[in-house]
Amino acid sequence: MNIYEEVKIKSDPFLKAYRDDLLVHDKRAIGDNPTTPFLHFTGETGTHIVFLNRADKYPKDGEVVKYLFSYVNRETLLEEELSIVKGMDKRYGRGDLALHYDGRKLEEISYRQAEAVADEYIRKTRQAWNGGGHESHNRD
Repeated sequence: MNIYEEVKIKSDPFLKAYRDDLLVHDKRAIGDNPTTPFLHFTGETGTHIVFLNRADKYPKDGEVVKYLFSYVNRETLLEEELSIVKGMDKRYGRGDLALHYDGRKLEEISYRQAEAVADEYIRKTRQAWNGGGHESHNRD
């Protein structure tokens, strides 16, 4: 069984609306990034996935890129992407389902644990950018 199939089995029972989040968008995203770690959230009204990309996948220091409706540097991009994790309990309200894929195995975690994973990811990414760690601190 591949990682998307594992996510689908765990997430599907929670979804009541916006099923394409899981069945189309998440399937494509995970298929395009099969070894990249991620956090995945499911509530009655959809899913959200946050990939934990390698530090070298971000723009170079001083470079700006288009993100949503503006242009941002890598620090802002990192913060914006991971800030979603901190608001997830408010978004889905009941903390229905949070999953963490570390590049090897998928596990169900609490929203608080998801925030801790996100915080550690931000710390390691900044450390890699500052030369204090490997640029590829994540598997892919």
